[in-house]
Amino acid sequence: MNQKEIAKEVLAISLHIADAEKFDFEDSKKRMQLLTESVLKTNLLRQKPNKNCNQTVDLEFQQIDNLKDLLPHLAECSNLRELILHGNRLHTLPEDLSTLSTVETLDISNNLFDNILPIIKALKTMPKLIHLQIGLRNINEEKYVIQQLPNLITLNNRRLKFFDQLDSDRPSEKQSARSEKSCQSEVTFNQEDVDNVENLFNQISNLENNSNQKKTHSTQLADHVKDVMTDFQTKVQQTHSKHFLDTHILKAKFDLYEICFRELIDYFRNHNSKLEQVLKALQQEHSNIFNDLTNVIYNLKDYKKIQKDTLEIEQLIQNSEVVKSYNKEIQLFKEEHDRLLSEKNKILQQKDQLFELLNPLQLQVNTLQNGMQKLEEEKENLNNIISQLEYQFAQQQQQLQQSNRDSSKQIQSANQSFQDIQSFSNLQTQQVVMLVKATQTDNQQLFEKESQTFDEEENAILTKSIDMQSFQQEPEDKCQNEQLQQENKKYLETMVRSSKVEKSSNIMSEISYKQTESPSFIERKRQKALSDFHLLVQPQSFRPLTLKQLKEIILDIYESKYKHDIRQYENKLPLETIEQHMYTYLYYKYGLKNLALEWAACIINAIQRYISEDNDVVVFGLMLKNNLDEDFRLLQSTRKQKIEHILFIILQAKYKTKPVAEIKEMVKQKVAGYITHQEVVDIFKSILEEEERETILNLLKMHQIKVAVSVSPIKKVNQIEQQSTPSTQKEPIKYEFSVFIKILLEYFMNLYQSYLANLRVVFESVDHDKDGIINQQQFFKLTESIKPNLKNEECTQIYETLDPFQNDKITFSQIVRVFKNLQLQNKNVDLIQQISLV
Repeated sequence: MNQKEIAKEVLAISLHIADAEKFDFEDSKKRMQLLTESVLKTNLLRQKPNKNCNQTVDLEFQQIDNLKDLLPHLAECSNLRELILHGNRLHTLPEDLSTLSTVETLDISNNLFDNILPIIKALKTMPKLIHLQIGLRNINEEKYVIQQLPNLITLNNRRLKFFDQLDSDRPSEKQSARSEKSCQSEVTFNQEDVDNVENLFNQISNLENNSNQKKTHSTQLADHVKDVMTDFQTKVQQTHSKHFLDTHILKAKFDLYEICFRELIDYFRNHNSKLEQVLKALQQEHSNIFNDLTNVIYNLKDYKKIQKDTLEIEQLIQNSEVVKSYNKEIQLFKEEHDRLLSEKNKILQQKDQLFELLNPLQLQVNTLQNGMQKLEEEKENLNNIISQLEYQFAQQQQQLQQSNRDSSKQIQSANQSFQDIQSFSNLQTQQVVMLVKATQTDNQQLFEKESQTFDEEENAILTKSIDMQSFQQEPEDKCQNEQLQQENKKYLETMVRSSKVEKSSNIMSEISYKQTESPSFIERKRQKALSDFHLLVQPQSFRPLTLKQLKEIILDIYESKYKHDIRQYENKLPLETIEQHMYTYLYYKYGLKNLALEWAACIINAIQRYISEDNDVVVFGLMLKNNLDEDFRLLQSTRKQKIEHILFIILQAKYKTKPVAEIKEMVKQKVAGYITHQEVVDIFKSILEEEERETILNLLKMHQIKVAVSVSPIKKVNQIEQQSTPSTQKEPIKYEFSVFIKILLEYFMNLYQSYLANLRVVFESVDHDKDGIINQQQFFKLTESIKPNLKNEECTQIYETLDPFQNDKITFSQIVRVFKNLQLQNKNVDLIQQISLV
């Protein structure tokens, strides 16, 4: 394609864009893209005089922001060697640059690359890339580029160390300077060059001392010089370019010296045939190389003419109205971009100022939050104290009410007896008075009948005596009433004393009777009482227990259960389940059935409340339902101690200079607060497999996400501000130790539950009353699920191990304890794993 055809194609592109102006482009981005493609295609056409020759495509400062659309145009240059994309707006490169398979030199410096990793990944797809120009931030990026692109010879105009060893094969500094000087100086051809050839020819001719030959040699030299100069003059007349003229001069000089070569070969033909052959071959190769070099120069085009045509095309393009209009639009886009950039800088400055203002407010919010946390802690402590005081007050109030009821009953009974005695004494007094009055009337009638025979004096004396008797009888009645009241008081005191003595004697007799009762009878009475507990309805009022109080009660029940099991074994009595022992513990602690039931209801209510917060509460709740055996709590406790010990070892290895006491204090702080992600990973490496680690880490991350979602709006704002403020060091990921230990223990608990699943299903199928206890018949039915089947002797032996005192009662925990340790028929599997569901 010649220069006129290129100009025509450029004009065609311009006309196409001019036609596009007739359409209403709503999207300015489409117009910019169309303009960019046209300009880039113009540049490619301008630099594409011949598709089959080596060429360089220079797209420097062309505002290119996407190279993907230009790859088809660049691929048209089949022998493209150098591609210059310096000073554009590229943010990244296409993932596949294999279409640029011939490019050896690439300049992508001074662009807007954010990340070097995708850039190097794209450059790897260029098979012949050996020279690279790219903007690098630091030496680490330079090392990364050299490592990922091993075929590079130069990076940013600097030869890599791998190629320094080739410097020994290059010409010395003097030779380089001389060659540079020869390149810079002007090529000339004058008489001095002819004289030098003649002198060298004469020196070769003087090697033979023959005057006749010297004459013939001089004529040969003259003829040779004449021929060379004639050929030179004809070529000069046909030449209009300087580099062709310089080539003709060098060719003429070379041809002049050829006669010296031939003369030297003739000399050695007579004296040393071997050396003659060597020089002849050397002369032939030397001549071929020089001829090839001159042919290459002769084939070059006249670049001045090409440059002139290129300038004309550029002038034609610049003068076109379409290009001018688009240049204006580009300038407007640039101005708009600069304006938006300045506004962005102003907004960023305002943002920084707002952040500076927010810092003191954030500090105040943090102090307020800390104060709120302290107030909440104090509030919780006060609530605990209030609940304890309310509970103590309720107990004292109940005791006072009970004592008041007992004393009121005693007072009522005493008052009743006193009233009875008083009414009896009043009745007797009235009877005596009536008797005295009756005797008086009888005596008067008698004396009236006899008064006829006695005189008045005797009658008077008699009447006086009767009056005296009646007067004496009245004070006697009063004395008798007082005596009766005193006797009533004494009788009341004796009744009270006798009631107390009778009560104490009844208690002593009951104790002595209990000592004489048989253990089986005591057990039946206690079981009946416990069954009454289950049948009673829960109390209406619950005492709200804190998590700490609940865990203390659970530990007390565990300790009491352990001691109770020892006593039962010593007395050859059956063991209780944890549910039965909870009621036993509460009954013997509080003495009253109502109080025991109320406390049991409080414990169950607290378990339902805190079951999602603590694993110890979950384990205790599952033990109450006979879903876990009693020994599992010891496994969980051992795991907690082991994790704290591993954490101690990790901190000790990290802080080697700190004393043991300080490291123990750090462990306590982490157990009460937060643990880092790296410490969690180190702990998991010591106790878990890789798959288990990933599972539990995912659970921890899910919990963090839930906490982040459920956090309050104020805390969300604080977190966003903390993330937006620049920090010199990134904060490590942290987890609450309580959440971490809860998730880890729940994971082990779920594994253990799946391990006991078959046994639990079979046990519940034979335990008809659902109390966690089975008899001998039910046990033999349970052993039928063990595959392969056990022999009768083996079943009997296992049952004797479980029930050595023949109480006909076996708990779920006893079965788990024995089945875990017994391995029959299969040495590697215990009985629990041999249970299969039909």
